[in-house]
Amino acid sequence: MSFRASNRTKSTTRPHMPCAQCGENLFMPEWSEHVDERRVRHLWQCDACDYTFEAVVCYETVAA
Repeated sequence: MSFRASNRTKSTTRPHMPCAQCGENLFMPEWSEHVDERRVRHLWQCDACDYTFEAVVCYETVAA
């Protein structure tokens, strides 16, 4: 068995959200709220600049 070197590079090892003010990587929201079956709201707060903002994630409906 032989192994080949890969030219692939990983940009990050875990998901992150950039701060809307300064661009610092944020890894976990302060809180999350299930709005309905398709939406989740997250509150983010940056430790670097203390900026607070919300982001809403919308999922597609699943065809039955």
